[in-house]
Amino acid sequence: MKRYWFIVPCFLIFLSLLGCTPSFLYVPAPTVYVREEFPPQDTTARITVLPFESPSYYPEIGIHTSKLFFQHLLKKKGFEVSFSSETNWYERGKDWNGKTGLVVEEGRKLMSDYILMGSVDYYMIGHITNNKVTITARLIEVTTGETVYFATGYGSGKPGRTHYVLDLKAGETTPSATSVLYAVVEHMVKDCFDRKNYCFKSLNKFFSFARKKEPPHD
Repeated sequence: MKRYWFIVPCFLIFLSLLGCTPSFLYVPAPTVYVREEFPPQDTTARITVLPFESPSYYPEIGIHTSKLFFQHLLKKKGFEVSFSSETNWYERGKDWNGKTGLVVEEGRKLMSDYILMGSVDYYMIGHITNNKVTITARLIEVTTGETVYFATGYGSGKPGRTHYVLDLKAGETTPSATSVLYAVVEHMVKDCFDRKNYCFKSLNKFFSFARKKEPPHD
């Protein structure tokens, strides 16, 4: 009988595993609606991050989200990043076109090449239920007013349940909403700025270079 002493602990471990559902953080690739690639550049691109719009039930989350974008962009090479706390652009803008006009005006005032704006469309904090975050980000070129990147990022923290036979207690855990938000922002920054040969350059410089070329002679 002593030779089979390990059967009992192995059986208890097996029963414990049957009641174990680990928690995990799910962040799929952003859904990108617009992307445009630019030729390589010789100068540093200047990007200004504006406060993101917030859902009415969590008004401060927009500022927090935009600061996360700002912090991630500070680590990127080839960009000069600044943060503007001006929120007047989305308070006065009635729609996307109106907001874009105000954003471009703000960018010219700040002498930026690009403006990063966006919104936190959904932010749900849960413990037993999922944490869910949805963010829309939009990168606008100040010179032309065109959108060069428009994407929606989504993240979810799935709850976990662990049941230990010897403890007879069920523990439930879920990745925090803060960690979900951080992961979504990090994912979107990589998608927008870390692509191969994805370099930003003011289009007016590109077009001025093209104009200098002489037309072919007959």
